[in-house]
Amino acid sequence: MLNKEKYIHKLEEQSFEEMINSSYFSESIMNYYKNFEEKMRKPDLLGKTVKVSKKQFPDINICVCDICKRIGIESPEVYIYEDFYYGVESKGSDKPWIEISAKTVEDFSIEELKFLIAREICSINLKHTYYKTLIDQTLNTMEESNFVIGIDTFTKTIKASVYKWYRIINYTCDNFGYLMCNDLKTCINAILKTILNSSFLVENINLSEYLNQSIEINKLNDTVYNFTKADEKVPYGPFRIKNLLAFSSSKRAIEVIKEEI
Repeated sequence: MLNKEKYIHKLEEQSFEEMINSSYFSESIMNYYKNFEEKMRKPDLLGKTVKVSKKQFPDINICVCDICKRIGIESPEVYIYEDFYYGVESKGSDKPWIEISAKTVEDFSIEELKFLIAREICSINLKHTYYKTLIDQTLNTMEESNFVIGIDTFTKTIKASVYKWYRIINYTCDNFGYLMCNDLKTCINAILKTILNSSFLVENINLSEYLNQSIEINKLNDTVYNFTKADEKVPYGPFRIKNLLAFSSSKRAIEVIKEEI
């Protein structure tokens, strides 16, 4: 069984503690979500999407089962929905599910899909999905309480630590996805497609030039630039690929890949 220490980002646990200590995330709000909003979502999933099974999108079903078997967890339910954008996302609380846009299924290879699905299974396994739901529900409640003096400033302060954690867990999930695929080019293509939402753009990228954009991003260093960068939930593309390149050549990644051969 694959231990999380083989792929977790070195700053994830620290950033999680900083985030939890920076605010109070209400379990009572989570209980409301579980008993009402999550239940309200279920009929729509079954009535407006296609549920993955042995007979519906069997390749995806096999992919999900194989990944879950490797880490010893129950396979989540997976639903395919119609959309113009690429997207694979885990949602929910105690029993999360995965939603995949039909455009993603249509335009991505099965190996690219495997990388994206693995990322979400990683999120479910490490409870990223649970805490993201808890945090999002709490922040939404805070933002709706705009009549409380100072709540806007307080919410912005919380978001800084929350979004930092969000960015770091993306690196962890990318690492896990790579270990499931064991193909760097496939993983990079999947990352680029989801960020740019265009196969055409990906086909015309010079990877070296694209990665150099990270240097330009780092040069943007003043209050406004830094606020904008800190306000991102997902790391910028060049940083994600650089992280993946570094991880793929790391001792722990090489050890896992060797064990699989």
